[in-house]
Amino acid sequence: MNNVKRRSYSKAAVTESELELQTVATSISDDDDDTVGNRNRDSLRDDGILCLVPDGMSFCDGDDDDDDDDKSLIERELQLYRLSNLGVPLNYLFVGLVQGLVYPLINVYPLDLGATEAQQTTLLTLNGLPACFKIFFGFWSDNMPIGGLRRKPYMLFGWALAVASLLPVLLLSDLSLVPLSGDSNNRQQRLAPSGAPTMPLLCSCFFLSSCGVWITDVMADSLVAEKAKLEMDKDRGNTQAICYAVRGLGFAITSPLSTWLYNGDRGPHVIILMALLLPLCFFPAWYHLREHKVILPMSTREQCFELWNTVCSRAVWQPMGFIFLYCAMFVSNSAWKQFLETVLGFTSNQLNALMIIAGVLAFAGVVSYKLFLTSWSWRRLYLFGMALNGAFSALQLLLIKGETFGLDPFFFALGDDAMMDFILGTQLLPMCVMMVNLVPTGVEGASYALYTTTSNVAGALSDSLSTMLLRIWDVSKEALIQGDLTGLTKLTILTTVLQTFPILFIGLLPHSVEDIERMRDNKSYSSSLGGTIFLLVVAFSILWAVFVGFMNILHPGWMGES
Repeated sequence: MNNVKRRSYSKAAVTESELELQTVATSISDDDDDTVGNRNRDSLRDDGILCLVPDGMSFCDGDDDDDDDDKSLIERELQLYRLSNLGVPLNYLFVGLVQGLVYPLINVYPLDLGATEAQQTTLLTLNGLPACFKIFFGFWSDNMPIGGLRRKPYMLFGWALAVASLLPVLLLSDLSLVPLSGDSNNRQQRLAPSGAPTMPLLCSCFFLSSCGVWITDVMADSLVAEKAKLEMDKDRGNTQAICYAVRGLGFAITSPLSTWLYNGDRGPHVIILMALLLPLCFFPAWYHLREHKVILPMSTREQCFELWNTVCSRAVWQPMGFIFLYCAMFVSNSAWKQFLETVLGFTSNQLNALMIIAGVLAFAGVVSYKLFLTSWSWRRLYLFGMALNGAFSALQLLLIKGETFGLDPFFFALGDDAMMDFILGTQLLPMCVMMVNLVPTGVEGASYALYTTTSNVAGALSDSLSTMLLRIWDVSKEALIQGDLTGLTKLTILTTVLQTFPILFIGLLPHSVEDIERMRDNKSYSSSLGGTIFLLVVAFSILWAVFVGFMNILHPGWMGES
């Protein structure tokens, strides 16, 4: 069969279906070659469906309804709302729902517990730290299938860990809040009881719970990466757009609910109880989720070799190098929240509202890209985003000076903070499409997780740099109260310059998927030096994130927080 591209089974994980396919394919006579070759996708049935696709072959048991027998394997794999695939988008939905409950809580609850700024930073850092471990979660699932399955068992384990980790906070502490006056919107008027959870307990429980959520998220990402590789050019990005939009929708639903519930006397208790019970509703979808078994998994050495060959390609280290630089330079103004709270008198509800609306606009950014911006080249999209980001950052300077053109400061701050997330939302999908096209067969979990880890650790590095900049000028709470906003102004200008700095390296970013494919197919573009530098930068960033997390625990405030 000259028209069929055969897979090297010694260099990729082989599923039970694919091994049967090899036997079926060799039985096809030469007379059938012309028939098969004239069709881009066709199916042959022998207790199953053989589907020929441009990049290779797959095989799937034909146990669906008769009405579906004429549909190709590709169509079945990409129909996310089939019962056998529904667990993928629903997993993203529940991740969004849980994160929407937790993020507003940890954004304000430590303030009512009397936590210092350093303790708040520690909690936020530890809650986000597991995102830097996604490469290890992906490699773990690729390398250690359970019962031949690489995703489903770990997806269930992740949710079990996320739920079990919240039990100590729920059962061993008093999560009530007592208003000291009739105005429960002012966080300073609420009192935590003597049995309230300690910050070490909160930090450890939310860290472990976040680990569980990110494990299940990596498993869903791996399944999406496998499915997205089957998309036709005209449908490229559809699978990811649906999944990330669903996750954003989940966050948009529960984040305002969490803020509203928090104002009740037992708000934290109800929120954590919901975060604990919601994942249990995912179990039916998980049970019906279908994943092909791997009966000949790649060895650890083969996986490492495959990953090494992948990262040495210029198609990987060049664009991912830009993504790392872009995310690392997206340095926020760490004194901004203190300014809104101390000088402008923002309440905890207003601070949470900023975060909620920002999350909704990030979701709107993903949808806007899919509907209106898919024809834009990646360079044009990032150039536009960086320019627009610089313009909105300038609004911070006007707000510091009190020039709001008659608008309420809340809406002015919203135009600054929330629009940043909208811009990032428009850039999320093209970045993920880029990553999917760099995923090799057999190590989908580890490779896709490596690329997402790159952006996550760059974000952690950006957060660290943001905190370190607090030492340059006096932006303390005392200085802000006294009306000394000079340091805040200078810090705002510096962070704006840093955020637009990657524009100088926009040439590293390909214009489109076609550019990536050309670089990937051109073996002369492979560079061991480029791959080595890329891996060293990612490894150093992971170690730095872990170091920061431990230092925040052992020596709170070591980076300049009060």
